[in-house]
Amino acid sequence: MGGYDLVHLAGWGHPLLLATMLLSRLQGTVVAVESDTQMMVDSLSWLTRLKRLGHPLLFRLPTVFLPGGQRQAKYLRHYGVPLERIQIAQMTVDVTAISRHVTGISAAGRARIRTRLGLSGSAKVFLFVGRLEPEKGIDLLLAAFGQVKAQHDDVALLIIGDGALRELVSGAAATDQAIQAPGRLQGESLLDAYAVADAFVLPSRFEPWGLVVNEAMAAGLPVIVTDRAGCGEDLVEAGRTGLVVPAEDASALASALSRLARDHALRETMSRQALEKIAGWTLEEEAARVIAAWREALSP
Repeated sequence: MGGYDLVHLAGWGHPLLLATMLLSRLQGTVVAVESDTQMMVDSLSWLTRLKRLGHPLLFRLPTVFLPGGQRQAKYLRHYGVPLERIQIAQMTVDVTAISRHVTGISAAGRARIRTRLGLSGSAKVFLFVGRLEPEKGIDLLLAAFGQVKAQHDDVALLIIGDGALRELVSGAAATDQAIQAPGRLQGESLLDAYAVADAFVLPSRFEPWGLVVNEAMAAGLPVIVTDRAGCGEDLVEAGRTGLVVPAEDASALASALSRLARDHALRETMSRQALEKIAGWTLEEEAARVIAAWREALSP
């Protein structure tokens, strides 16, 4: 590790990261550590008890922490990290590029994309993007969407991603034409999916951050998240940029979906406010915050 003034680490969860952190501090090198970790729901688990013992010691090693947002900063404070060693980084994606792509698609272009994805031109489309894993709440989303369909004829659900629950999602799509599941998309194909949706939903049972929420807001979408999404306190202002529902509650999720499905004016207002909120969460702003934290940590 010799010859470096500062080492920047993307977390502490891997043995290599831990070893680097320890060796750097032993050699007097400044250590900056990113974090997207928030408090676990089960505060009585054996792992949490272990963290109560080890984290206060471990967290003395970094010079500065760069949590993604407010919840991640609270996690660090919970384990004794003083405020002066915490600089919120505003974890984000390339919101400028996403907004540019989405606004550059014409009405005719959106119609073509919807046709390609098997979506009705008039349907209110709810979009999910992510891994098809149990912690993402895919089963809850399918159950909630079934409730919404019983109340609204012209709604659709677009599920983008792949994972262990692929067969569950494929089976639902095979029996319900309102559900489309094209698998994993990336690049412009993924941005096209954001462009033709009317709202975004992330029904996670646990979500350290949720960068797909940043992406959705950059595309001008109202968002529905559970109260366990790590980005919630920073990005999702209930009733303004989106809606927040309790995790594990399919009925509450269905109510939120139904509210946005029937209220065009609310979707339009939330779309505008989502764009306004995410406008300050650019990659340039995140980089500036990281660099400022480095400079402060390196100052005598």
